[in-house]
Amino acid sequence: MNIHVDPKVDFHWDDSHVLPPVIYPDLEFLFQRMTEKTLDVAYRSGARFLDIGCGRAVDAAALLRKGMTGVGVELSDRMLECAQAHLTDAGLRMRLVRAFGETLPFSDNSFDVVICKGALDHFFDPAHAVREMARVARPDGWVVISIANFESLGFRLGRALDRFLARFRPKHDAAPRLWDLPHDHTIRTSFPLLCQLVKPYVEIERVWGVSLFFGFPYWNIFLKRLPRPLAFGILRVIDRFASIMPFFADVLVLRGRPRRPLPARIPSVRKVPGFSPETGPAAAPGV
Repeated sequence: MNIHVDPKVDFHWDDSHVLPPVIYPDLEFLFQRMTEKTLDVAYRSGARFLDIGCGRAVDAAALLRKGMTGVGVELSDRMLECAQAHLTDAGLRMRLVRAFGETLPFSDNSFDVVICKGALDHFFDPAHAVREMARVARPDGWVVISIANFESLGFRLGRALDRFLARFRPKHDAAPRLWDLPHDHTIRTSFPLLCQLVKPYVEIERVWGVSLFFGFPYWNIFLKRLPRPLAFGILRVIDRFASIMPFFADVLVLRGRPRRPLPARIPSVRKVPGFSPETGPAAAPGV
């Protein structure tokens, strides 16, 4: 397993750095479709959901508007403040809890749907976090995970082309590439790795792919030069192929049912300041 360990826990993380100054059509489409697909496969009429790594609670708010009820979990104080502000502005109410994904402060079998979108690769112990998702999901419930695929076709082709072009660039050119693992990520997720993490605790129903070719050099510039309707039309067409070929897709969306009985906990190999695999963070209050 390709693990990148950062010993620091950022309790004040925010998403201000996530989006670049210029949003090209491929990135806009990727985020849009990732959200649409995740919410689509997670929706269950009248169900109670848990959104782990809820961020600004935008996705949770969309599910609340559809008649679901839920709880949001977030480690960052800053993002909890943003989530509460968004819910208040939208006239919605939902309990928000500060907690580690690896030690969820909820009883077994508490939720119909457990969602983790774009957050699993930020956790210090992703496998243990998946076990926690399965634990708090009801036996007939769903676990839904959406995550970037760092071995997508776009990234693979991009790396190959970059190695070729490197022959003609100055040796000191060390600019970061889209396929480089961000500093706040702990795993370099791929389709096989996601399945490896999930299978011990979740019976996988299906994995969908979202978007193709993000990260391939000059693809974004090509799309930017096209009329917007044409660019998005092209992206929608190739997204259909991504859906049935998740191995190559830019984003993976997985849905499955929690295994019962749940396998024993796998001991954590990480020592995280302020975190114990048994007790979690020092405090996980409701907000």
